[in-house]
Amino acid sequence: MMTEDKAKAAGKPSLLGRYFQQGWLSKKYYIADGYRQLYSAEDRLLAGTMLYADFLKWGKGQLQVRDYAMPKVDGGSGWDDWQTGIGAENFRRALKKVSAPFVPVLYKIVLEEKEIRAPKGASTRERLYFNDEIKNLLCRALDELVPYYRRRV
Repeated sequence: MMTEDKAKAAGKPSLLGRYFQQGWLSKKYYIADGYRQLYSAEDRLLAGTMLYADFLKWGKGQLQVRDYAMPKVDGGSGWDDWQTGIGAENFRRALKKVSAPFVPVLYKIVLEEKEIRAPKGASTRERLYFNDEIKNLLCRALDELVPYYRRRV
């Protein structure tokens, strides 16, 4: 079994990339008077990838401690908080664009890269419905991010 770092180094696509290849990001959903797809699957993939990049720049979950053993040059401590601050601000702004019901699905699939599976014991019909709802929520969340990341590109 491959670890995440080895898998990424070997060129294994992310979970969002696999969903893109499977056609999950091409989902149309009901808006007012019919089924529509506001943005292309490529736009949705790009928005998810850029959100993940901002998440990594933010450095959430990483141990960020000042190294006091590092010699101070030019009166500084060697601590570069500037890039982390920009990444954190971009990440916060992007998450504010996403409606509350879509955030858990976006967080689990895009940021944690974990699949959301139907409960055990669910029938085939229930699993199909569950997967369709997850696709719907993911696509709606990414559609809310696309305009934000289009402005940044």
